[in-house]
Amino acid sequence: MWLRGLALAALAWAAGAEAAQHEGLESIRQRGYLRICADPSNLPYSSNDPAAPGFEVELARLIAAELGVTARLEWRATYVRAIKPLRDGACELFMGLPVDRRFREGNPWIAVSRPYYTMTHGLVTRADAGSLTIADLKGQRVAVELASIAEFYVAYRDVVRGLYKTQEQAFQAAARDEAVAAFLWFPLAAWLARGRADLKVVAVSDEGLAFPIGAGVRKRDPGLAEAIDAAVERVLASGQAQEVLARYGIESARRTSREPPCSPFVLVQEKDPRETGRALFSTACSRCHGAEGVGGGTGGALPKLRNYDGGYDKFYRLVWEGRKNTAMAAFKGILSPDEVRALYEYLTSLPRQ
Repeated sequence: MWLRGLALAALAWAAGAEAAQHEGLESIRQRGYLRICADPSNLPYSSNDPAAPGFEVELARLIAAELGVTARLEWRATYVRAIKPLRDGACELFMGLPVDRRFREGNPWIAVSRPYYTMTHGLVTRADAGSLTIADLKGQRVAVELASIAEFYVAYRDVVRGLYKTQEQAFQAAARDEAVAAFLWFPLAAWLARGRADLKVVAVSDEGLAFPIGAGVRKRDPGLAEAIDAAVERVLASGQAQEVLARYGIESARRTSREPPCSPFVLVQEKDPRETGRALFSTACSRCHGAEGVGGGTGGALPKLRNYDGGYDKFYRLVWEGRKNTAMAAFKGILSPDEVRALYEYLTSLPRQ
Protein backbone atom coordinates (compact mmCIF):
# COMPACT_ATOMS: atom_id res chain seq x y z
CA MET A 1 0.00 0.00 0.00
CA TRP A 2 2.80 2.38 0.89
CA LEU A 3 4.38 1.73 -2.53
CA ARG A 4 1.11 2.72 -4.18
CA GLY A 5 1.02 5.91 -2.13
CA LEU A 6 4.60 6.69 -3.07
CA ALA A 7 3.81 6.13 -6.73
CA LEU A 8 0.79 8.44 -6.55
CA ALA A 9 2.91 11.12 -4.86
CA ALA A 10 5.54 10.79 -7.57
CA LEU A 11 2.89 11.13 -10.27
CA ALA A 12 1.45 14.21 -8.58
CA TRP A 13 4.91 15.78 -8.35
CA ALA A 14 5.58 14.99 -12.02
CA ALA A 15 2.25 16.53 -13.04
CA GLY A 16 3.05 19.66 -11.05
CA ALA A 17 6.50 19.90 -12.58
CA GLU A 18 5.05 19.48 -16.07
CA ALA A 19 2.45 22.22 -15.42
CA ALA A 20 5.19 24.54 -14.16
CA GLN A 21 7.08 24.08 -17.41
CA HIS A 22 4.20 25.70 -19.29
CA GLU A 23 4.28 28.89 -17.24
CA GLY A 24 6.72 31.77 -17.10
CA LEU A 25 9.07 33.62 -19.38
CA GLU A 26 11.53 30.78 -19.98
CA SER A 27 8.89 28.29 -21.08
CA ILE A 28 7.47 30.90 -23.49
CA ARG A 29 10.90 31.46 -25.02
CA GLN A 30 11.52 27.74 -25.27
CA ARG A 31 8.35 27.08 -27.21
CA GLY A 32 8.80 30.25 -29.29
CA TYR A 33 5.45 32.00 -28.97
CA LEU A 34 3.41 34.13 -26.58
CA ARG A 35 -0.31 33.43 -26.32
CA ILE A 36 -2.49 36.54 -26.34
CA CYS A 37 -6.20 36.53 -25.53
CA ALA A 38 -8.12 38.90 -27.81
CA ASP A 39 -11.65 39.44 -29.06
CA PRO A 40 -12.08 38.48 -32.74
CA SER A 41 -14.62 41.25 -33.37
CA ASN A 42 -13.84 44.31 -31.30
CA LEU A 43 -12.35 46.99 -33.53
CA PRO A 44 -10.49 49.23 -33.14
CA TYR A 45 -9.01 47.19 -30.29
CA SER A 46 -8.78 43.72 -31.83
CA SER A 47 -9.99 41.70 -34.79
CA ASN A 48 -9.21 38.42 -36.55
CA ASP A 49 -9.25 40.29 -39.86
CA PRO A 50 -5.61 40.43 -41.10
CA ALA A 51 -6.35 43.66 -42.95
CA ALA A 52 -7.48 45.42 -39.77
CA PRO A 53 -6.15 43.56 -36.71
CA GLY A 54 -6.74 46.39 -34.23
CA PHE A 55 -4.19 48.40 -32.30
CA GLU A 56 -4.13 46.07 -29.27
CA VAL A 57 -3.21 43.13 -31.52
CA GLU A 58 -0.52 45.14 -33.30
CA LEU A 59 0.96 46.28 -29.99
CA ALA A 60 0.85 42.73 -28.60
CA ARG A 61 2.84 41.52 -31.61
CA LEU A 62 5.45 44.19 -30.97
CA ILE A 63 5.70 43.13 -27.33
CA ALA A 64 6.10 39.48 -28.33
CA ALA A 65 8.86 40.45 -30.75
CA GLU A 66 10.67 42.26 -27.94
CA LEU A 67 10.64 38.95 -26.02
CA GLY A 68 12.14 37.21 -29.03
CA VAL A 69 9.04 35.13 -29.79
CA THR A 70 6.03 35.27 -32.11
CA ALA A 71 2.49 36.17 -31.08
CA ARG A 72 -0.21 33.52 -31.10
CA LEU A 73 -3.74 34.91 -30.85
CA GLU A 74 -6.25 33.02 -28.74
CA TRP A 75 -9.61 34.37 -29.83
CA ARG A 76 -12.12 34.83 -27.03
CA ALA A 77 -15.21 37.04 -26.86
CA THR A 78 -14.66 39.68 -24.19
CA TYR A 79 -18.19 40.94 -23.56
CA VAL A 80 -18.65 38.41 -20.74
CA ARG A 81 -15.99 37.59 -18.10
CA ALA A 82 -13.28 39.05 -20.30
CA ILE A 83 -10.20 38.17 -18.25
CA LYS A 84 -11.28 34.66 -17.21
CA PRO A 85 -9.28 32.99 -20.04
CA LEU A 86 -6.13 34.68 -18.73
CA ARG A 87 -6.79 33.49 -15.21
CA ASP A 88 -7.58 29.96 -16.43
CA GLY A 89 -4.36 29.69 -18.45
CA ALA A 90 -5.67 29.99 -22.01
CA CYS A 91 -3.13 32.74 -22.67
CA GLU A 92 -0.27 34.62 -21.00
CA LEU A 93 -1.05 38.18 -22.08
CA PHE A 94 -4.20 40.29 -22.05
CA MET A 95 -4.02 43.77 -23.52
CA GLY A 96 -6.04 46.82 -22.56
CA LEU A 97 -6.24 46.61 -18.76
CA PRO A 98 -6.40 49.69 -16.52
CA VAL A 99 -3.35 50.73 -14.52
CA ASP A 100 -5.60 51.50 -11.60
CA ARG A 101 -5.67 50.83 -7.88
CA ARG A 102 -9.28 49.70 -7.94
CA PHE A 103 -8.64 47.16 -10.66
CA ARG A 104 -5.59 45.80 -8.83
CA GLU A 105 -7.53 45.38 -5.62
CA GLY A 106 -10.35 43.57 -7.40
CA ASN A 107 -7.96 41.30 -9.32
CA PRO A 108 -4.94 40.68 -7.09
CA TRP A 109 -3.72 37.80 -9.29
CA ILE A 110 -2.99 40.15 -12.22
CA ALA A 111 0.11 42.26 -12.81
CA VAL A 112 -0.37 45.16 -15.23
CA SER A 113 2.50 46.80 -17.09
CA ARG A 114 3.27 50.49 -17.34
CA PRO A 115 0.67 52.23 -19.53
CA TYR A 116 1.20 52.41 -23.27
CA TYR A 117 -1.64 54.89 -23.81
CA THR A 118 -4.36 56.69 -21.89
CA MET A 119 -7.95 55.81 -22.64
CA THR A 120 -10.07 58.96 -22.70
CA HIS A 121 -13.56 59.74 -23.85
CA GLY A 122 -14.60 61.44 -27.06
CA LEU A 123 -17.44 63.81 -27.87
CA VAL A 124 -18.84 63.10 -31.34
CA THR A 125 -20.55 66.10 -32.92
CA ARG A 126 -21.24 67.59 -36.31
CA ALA A 127 -18.09 68.92 -37.98
CA ASP A 128 -19.57 72.42 -38.21
CA ALA A 129 -20.71 72.51 -34.57
CA GLY A 130 -17.81 74.67 -33.45
CA SER A 131 -15.84 74.13 -30.26
CA LEU A 132 -18.10 72.28 -27.82
CA THR A 133 -17.77 70.78 -24.37
CA ILE A 134 -20.32 68.85 -22.31
CA ALA A 135 -21.08 72.07 -20.43
CA ASP A 136 -22.03 73.73 -23.73
CA LEU A 137 -24.73 71.10 -24.32
CA LYS A 138 -26.93 72.08 -21.38
CA GLY A 139 -30.54 71.07 -22.01
CA GLN A 140 -29.66 69.15 -25.17
CA ARG A 141 -29.74 65.42 -25.88
CA VAL A 142 -26.43 63.55 -25.61
CA ALA A 143 -26.30 59.89 -26.63
CA VAL A 144 -24.50 57.54 -24.20
CA GLU A 145 -24.28 53.82 -23.55
CA LEU A 146 -26.54 52.58 -20.77
CA ALA A 147 -24.75 52.10 -17.41
CA SER A 148 -21.44 53.33 -18.83
CA ILE A 149 -18.95 55.72 -17.28
CA ALA A 150 -20.11 58.28 -19.83
CA GLU A 151 -23.68 57.99 -18.55
CA PHE A 152 -22.60 58.48 -14.95
CA TYR A 153 -20.54 61.50 -15.98
CA VAL A 154 -23.27 63.32 -17.89
CA ALA A 155 -25.82 62.51 -15.19
CA TYR A 156 -24.26 65.28 -13.11
CA ARG A 157 -24.43 67.75 -15.97
CA ASP A 158 -27.58 69.51 -17.12
CA VAL A 159 -27.98 67.52 -20.33
CA VAL A 160 -30.70 65.21 -21.56
CA ARG A 161 -29.40 61.64 -21.61
CA GLY A 162 -30.20 59.54 -24.65
CA LEU A 163 -29.61 55.96 -23.47
CA TYR A 164 -28.57 53.18 -25.85
CA LYS A 165 -27.58 49.54 -25.38
CA THR A 166 -24.22 49.92 -27.12
CA GLN A 167 -21.76 52.68 -27.91
CA GLU A 168 -22.21 51.95 -31.61
CA GLN A 169 -25.93 52.71 -31.28
CA ALA A 170 -25.14 55.91 -29.40
CA PHE A 171 -22.78 56.94 -32.20
CA GLN A 172 -25.43 56.28 -34.84
CA ALA A 173 -27.90 58.39 -32.88
CA ALA A 174 -25.57 61.38 -33.18
CA ALA A 175 -24.88 60.61 -36.84
CA ARG A 176 -28.65 60.57 -37.53
CA ASP A 177 -29.17 63.79 -35.54
CA GLU A 178 -31.26 62.00 -32.90
CA ALA A 179 -28.84 63.59 -30.45
CA VAL A 180 -26.69 66.69 -30.70
CA ALA A 181 -23.66 64.61 -29.67
CA ALA A 182 -22.53 61.16 -28.56
CA PHE A 183 -20.18 60.62 -25.65
CA LEU A 184 -18.07 57.46 -26.09
CA TRP A 185 -14.70 55.91 -25.43
CA PHE A 186 -12.31 57.89 -27.59
CA PRO A 187 -10.76 54.99 -29.57
CA LEU A 188 -14.15 53.69 -30.61
CA ALA A 189 -15.46 57.17 -31.39
CA ALA A 190 -12.43 57.89 -33.61
CA TRP A 191 -12.79 54.52 -35.35
CA LEU A 192 -16.50 54.90 -36.06
CA ALA A 193 -16.04 58.46 -37.29
CA ARG A 194 -13.19 57.60 -39.70
CA GLY A 195 -13.90 58.83 -43.21
CA ARG A 196 -16.88 60.89 -42.03
CA ALA A 197 -16.29 64.47 -43.14
CA ASP A 198 -19.59 65.48 -41.53
CA LEU A 199 -18.49 64.44 -38.02
CA LYS A 200 -15.66 65.27 -35.63
CA VAL A 201 -14.42 63.75 -32.39
CA VAL A 202 -13.07 65.87 -29.55
CA ALA A 203 -11.05 64.13 -26.81
CA VAL A 204 -12.34 64.77 -23.29
CA SER A 205 -9.81 64.02 -20.55
CA ASP A 206 -11.53 65.41 -17.47
CA GLU A 207 -10.77 63.80 -14.13
CA GLY A 208 -12.62 60.50 -13.96
CA LEU A 209 -12.69 60.08 -17.73
CA ALA A 210 -9.05 59.18 -18.46
CA PHE A 211 -7.54 55.79 -17.66
CA PRO A 212 -3.92 54.69 -18.20
CA ILE A 213 -3.97 51.35 -20.03
CA GLY A 214 -1.37 48.57 -19.84
CA ALA A 215 -0.85 44.88 -20.61
CA GLY A 216 -1.84 42.24 -18.05
CA VAL A 217 -0.24 38.91 -17.09
CA ARG A 218 -0.66 36.44 -14.25
CA LYS A 219 1.55 37.22 -11.27
CA ARG A 220 2.29 33.55 -10.83
CA ASP A 221 4.12 33.28 -14.18
CA PRO A 222 7.84 33.57 -13.26
CA GLY A 223 9.67 36.50 -14.80
CA LEU A 224 6.88 37.41 -17.19
CA ALA A 225 5.54 40.59 -15.58
CA GLU A 226 8.97 42.22 -15.50
CA ALA A 227 9.72 41.16 -19.08
CA ILE A 228 6.41 42.48 -20.42
CA ASP A 229 6.86 45.79 -18.61
CA ALA A 230 10.35 46.18 -20.04
CA ALA A 231 9.07 45.28 -23.51
CA VAL A 232 6.37 47.94 -23.29
CA GLU A 233 9.01 50.49 -22.26
CA ARG A 234 11.13 49.63 -25.30
CA VAL A 235 8.18 49.75 -27.69
CA LEU A 236 7.30 53.20 -26.38
CA ALA A 237 10.90 54.45 -26.48
CA SER A 238 11.28 53.35 -30.10
CA GLY A 239 8.15 55.22 -31.18
CA GLN A 240 6.55 52.04 -32.53
CA ALA A 241 3.63 52.22 -30.12
CA GLN A 242 2.85 55.80 -31.09
CA GLU A 243 2.91 54.85 -34.79
CA VAL A 244 0.40 52.06 -34.21
CA LEU A 245 -1.92 54.27 -32.15
CA ALA A 246 -1.73 57.05 -34.73
CA ARG A 247 -2.95 54.68 -37.46
CA TYR A 248 -6.12 54.21 -35.42
CA GLY A 249 -6.59 57.91 -34.70
CA ILE A 250 -5.59 57.76 -31.03
CA GLU A 251 -2.57 60.05 -31.01
CA SER A 252 -4.58 62.95 -29.55
CA ALA A 253 -5.95 60.89 -26.66
CA ARG A 254 -3.10 61.53 -24.25
CA ARG A 255 -3.06 62.66 -20.65
CA THR A 256 -2.16 66.29 -20.21
CA SER A 257 0.53 67.39 -17.80
CA ARG A 258 -2.09 69.06 -15.61
CA GLU A 259 -3.73 65.74 -14.77
CA PRO A 260 -2.35 63.60 -11.94
CA PRO A 261 -0.96 60.27 -13.14
CA CYS A 262 -2.90 57.05 -12.49
CA SER A 263 -5.48 58.70 -10.27
CA PRO A 264 -8.35 56.41 -9.20
CA PHE A 265 -11.74 57.03 -10.78
CA VAL A 266 -14.27 58.54 -8.41
CA LEU A 267 -17.86 58.97 -9.56
CA VAL A 268 -18.90 61.46 -6.94
CA GLN A 269 -17.19 63.10 -4.02
CA GLU A 270 -19.45 63.87 -1.09
CA LYS A 271 -18.75 64.03 2.63
CA ASP A 272 -21.97 62.27 3.61
CA PRO A 273 -22.07 58.71 2.19
CA ARG A 274 -25.87 58.80 2.22
CA GLU A 275 -25.83 61.81 -0.09
CA THR A 276 -23.34 60.02 -2.32
CA GLY A 277 -25.62 56.98 -2.28
CA ARG A 278 -28.65 59.06 -3.16
CA ALA A 279 -26.93 60.51 -6.21
CA LEU A 280 -25.64 57.10 -7.30
CA PHE A 281 -29.05 55.47 -6.82
CA SER A 282 -30.71 58.12 -8.95
CA THR A 283 -28.23 57.46 -11.74
CA ALA A 284 -27.60 53.74 -11.60
CA CYS A 285 -30.61 52.14 -9.93
CA SER A 286 -33.80 54.20 -10.09
CA ARG A 287 -34.59 53.28 -13.69
CA CYS A 288 -35.38 49.70 -12.66
CA HIS A 289 -36.07 50.08 -8.93
CA GLY A 290 -38.02 53.34 -8.97
CA ALA A 291 -37.28 56.68 -7.35
CA GLU A 292 -35.97 56.27 -3.80
CA GLY A 293 -36.35 52.49 -4.10
CA VAL A 294 -40.15 52.45 -3.98
CA GLY A 295 -40.47 50.16 -7.02
CA GLY A 296 -42.44 50.88 -10.16
CA GLY A 297 -39.45 51.28 -12.46
CA THR A 298 -38.78 49.45 -15.70
CA GLY A 299 -37.64 46.37 -13.77
CA GLY A 300 -41.24 45.29 -13.26
CA ALA A 301 -42.47 43.76 -10.02
CA LEU A 302 -39.29 44.21 -8.01
CA PRO A 303 -39.25 44.42 -4.21
CA LYS A 304 -38.95 47.86 -2.70
CA LEU A 305 -35.24 48.35 -2.14
CA ARG A 306 -35.89 50.91 0.58
CA ASN A 307 -37.28 48.02 2.65
CA TYR A 308 -34.15 45.90 2.22
CA ASP A 309 -33.03 44.25 5.45
CA GLY A 310 -30.71 41.47 4.28
CA GLY A 311 -27.54 43.00 5.66
CA TYR A 312 -24.57 44.61 3.97
CA ASP A 313 -22.68 41.47 2.91
CA LYS A 314 -25.58 40.14 0.87
CA PHE A 315 -26.28 43.59 -0.57
CA TYR A 316 -22.65 43.96 -1.63
CA ARG A 317 -22.64 40.58 -3.40
CA LEU A 318 -25.86 41.36 -5.26
CA VAL A 319 -24.59 44.72 -6.51
CA TRP A 320 -21.03 43.57 -7.19
CA GLU A 321 -21.83 40.26 -8.89
CA GLY A 322 -25.38 40.79 -10.17
CA ARG A 323 -27.90 37.96 -10.45
CA LYS A 324 -27.70 35.42 -13.23
CA ASN A 325 -30.62 35.14 -15.65
CA THR A 326 -32.11 38.41 -14.46
CA ALA A 327 -31.87 42.05 -15.50
CA MET A 328 -29.70 42.74 -12.44
CA ALA A 329 -26.27 43.40 -13.95
CA ALA A 330 -22.98 43.19 -12.09
CA PHE A 331 -21.58 46.59 -11.12
CA LYS A 332 -18.04 45.36 -10.48
CA GLY A 333 -15.75 47.72 -12.39
CA ILE A 334 -18.48 50.38 -12.58
CA LEU A 335 -18.94 51.17 -8.90
CA SER A 336 -16.27 50.97 -6.23
CA PRO A 337 -16.72 49.15 -2.90
CA ASP A 338 -17.05 52.54 -1.20
CA GLU A 339 -19.84 53.51 -3.60
CA VAL A 340 -21.67 50.22 -2.97
CA ARG A 341 -21.42 51.00 0.74
CA ALA A 342 -22.80 54.49 0.07
CA LEU A 343 -25.78 52.97 -1.77
CA TYR A 344 -26.43 50.69 1.19
CA GLU A 345 -26.17 53.55 3.71
CA TYR A 346 -28.60 55.60 1.66
CA LEU A 347 -31.21 52.87 1.21
CA THR A 348 -31.13 51.74 4.83
CA SER A 349 -31.51 55.33 5.99
CA LEU A 350 -34.87 55.66 4.24
CA PRO A 351 -38.09 55.02 6.18
CA ARG A 352 -39.70 51.69 5.34
CA GLN A 353 -42.92 51.62 3.33
